[in-house]
Amino acid sequence: MCDDNKVRSFSMYEVLEKPLMDFLMAGDGVNALPVFEEEFYPDSHMIDSSLINLIKFISTSFGRSRIPAGFKIVERIHSDNSKKKTFRFRSRHPLFVDGSPRYQNVCLVSGMVYLGIPILPYFDGQNVLEINEDPDEYLAMMRMENADLY
Repeated sequence: MCDDNKVRSFSMYEVLEKPLMDFLMAGDGVNALPVFEEEFYPDSHMIDSSLINLIKFISTSFGRSRIPAGFKIVERIHSDNSKKKTFRFRSRHPLFVDGSPRYQNVCLVSGMVYLGIPILPYFDGQNVLEINEDPDEYLAMMRMENADLY
């Protein structure tokens, strides 16, 4: 591991920002609680995070868990000529020291897939969507399927 904790740049596809912010604000609605109510949990420790900390955490913790899906999604995002947004932060992690921007994005998306964070119209939270698939139509089918369970 590199000992130099320099400021690094990470160029993330803009399409990933909203799903990450939604996850920070509301959780996933199933496994991650959307809010922390201190009055109900007075003895618990609160975790505070920012978008860049979430990006670093997901990329480095879960970034290699779903590489094929991450690669496929990043290829589609790239082919759509998506804009990028640059973040600057301190890190000594090898992913941000030596990793290419493409690999950094693949690791972030791989982690998002692992955690089930939707990236519409590329990933619905469970499945990688094909180019010709309409995510709204697919989500409607999922809602109908879930309604049958109750």
